[in-house]
Amino acid sequence: MKKLFFTFLLFTFVAVAQKNMPVGMHYVTVKSSDANKLIELEKNYFSKLHKNAIDNGEKIGWDMWQLENNTDPNHTTFLYVHLQPSLEANYGGNNNEVFTESELSMASQKWGELVVKSNFIMTSYKGGFAPIKEKPVKYVQLSFMNVDATSHYDYEQMELKDFMPSHKNNKLLKGWSLHRINTPHAESEDDYLTANFFESMEDIYRNTDGVAQLSKQQKMNYQKILDVREMTKVEVFSLVMGVR
Repeated sequence: MKKLFFTFLLFTFVAVAQKNMPVGMHYVTVKSSDANKLIELEKNYFSKLHKNAIDNGEKIGWDMWQLENNTDPNHTTFLYVHLQPSLEANYGGNNNEVFTESELSMASQKWGELVVKSNFIMTSYKGGFAPIKEKPVKYVQLSFMNVDATSHYDYEQMELKDFMPSHKNNKLLKGWSLHRINTPHAESEDDYLTANFFESMEDIYRNTDGVAQLSKQQKMNYQKILDVREMTKVEVFSLVMGVR
């Protein structure tokens, strides 16, 4: 059960999200034939636990996303995102307020039988913006960055001061955020990720297709960030459900 409620998070952010807010990301893979079964379990049981935790002030939000650029047709990957007020907050809320112990035990067992692989990443929200709306946007694009070990501070400042203003002016973007990966990892592994939020897959394509003439200062800023970071992978997710 404890493993299950470590079912953590990404993202859709409230506009007033606190700096360094803990954001847990839990990747879960199931057989594609079992994808709908997992969604039903989350809808009928675990999303209600997260809603209870939110109502009790123990959680800010919870989302479930499905990986769109999946290369394995036999398996489907989901991402749970937990937005927490603190690292010490109760991730599941008071379970007895929502379901009986036997109901939770049954749901937990079914969940464990469906999942074939899982991986958890703890991150912190370093800054950004998001639309003010009750429901999360429909798509998120995650870009993972490996940053020179001596340049983490410089990288954060470049993202937040040099590039975030242009993201805000991008009409296709409905939100953007920078996250530091706090799960212990080797220097060769990713250190940060950025999240771009879109209303449609078409907007993602249009955003990628758009090419603008850069000013001299923009070219200098872009070259500076290229010198300290490498983008290692990009993941696109569609929203399955979100709880606020």
